[in-house]
Amino acid sequence: MNMFNLFPTPVAFSKFERELTEEELAFFKNQEQKPNQGNTTSADRKILEHALMADVCASIQKAIDTYFQEVYRPKFDVKLRITQSWMNYSEPGQFHHKHAHPNSFLSGCFYPQANKELDKLYFFNEPYHRIRIHSEDFNVYNSDSWWLPVGTGDIVIFPSSLTHMVEKVEAKETRISLSFNTFPVGYVGNDDSLTGLHL
Repeated sequence: MNMFNLFPTPVAFSKFERELTEEELAFFKNQEQKPNQGNTTSADRKILEHALMADVCASIQKAIDTYFQEVYRPKFDVKLRITQSWMNYSEPGQFHHKHAHPNSFLSGCFYPQANKELDKLYFFNEPYHRIRIHSEDFNVYNSDSWWLPVGTGDIVIFPSSLTHMVEKVEAKETRISLSFNTFPVGYVGNDDSLTGLHL
């Protein structure tokens, strides 16, 4: 039987192309923190706007631009800008609650400190099931969740509407991630089809 994977959800991985400097890593680690569901987050919601973050921001923006061009193939002059960026700190035994990112187009994470052998990012497909069939084993068609390993230096980009979470951290080190949201700037839609929006 021939199967066609129609309308897949792209989740993209790229890599920060050098090791972080001691100054950059200290900046990530020493942010003022406030409570979150299951872990802590930075009080600063504009992390990537600091001068010290210029290289990290440029690398993330490059990954965003590549994803946007390859997936959406925009016809008109539109780009994505980073609107907010913040830190997440998950100590051993802590977790990051299930959530999505409203008021954003693409979202993502950069990992200044993560253990590729143990740290995972979970994604969820949560449609309404009128009839629930329990599967003996799982594949891309019948799974409601999927996890991908993440490690230091990884940049992950996905649609902001895609629900995700972090289960309890099994590693001995704090899992540190920088999250970001984006929004279109430019000509969205098409004036002739009455969907034009100039942002």
